[in-house]
Amino acid sequence: MKKVVRCFGIAVTAVLFLLLLPLMPEAQASPVCGDRSKVLDSLSKKYSEEPVAVGVTSNGGVIEVLKAPDGQTWTILFTYPNGPSCLVASGEAWQELEAKIKGPAA
Repeated sequence: MKKVVRCFGIAVTAVLFLLLLPLMPEAQASPVCGDRSKVLDSLSKKYSEEPVAVGVTSNGGVIEVLKAPDGQTWTILFTYPNGPSCLVASGEAWQELEAKIKGPAA
């Protein structure tokens, strides 16, 4: 159950980031986009990153969070419904938060 809640939390965080992205100032560089399988293969070979969470957006796109097994690197990838996969964000030192499950009110 904790794993499901943790993955859900990661996916929600990623989706919120994508929703806020258009409100941010113009990006410094053009997004890196390509064929999903090639992008995943490249991230796997270069950083040992693999998908750890996935979600579907309201427009049918797919958002994925990838991370290295040791958490040293991570990437958020967005795949358009009929198009390429684009790197949305990447970084270092990924940390998973412990989910706090609240029970019924007493």
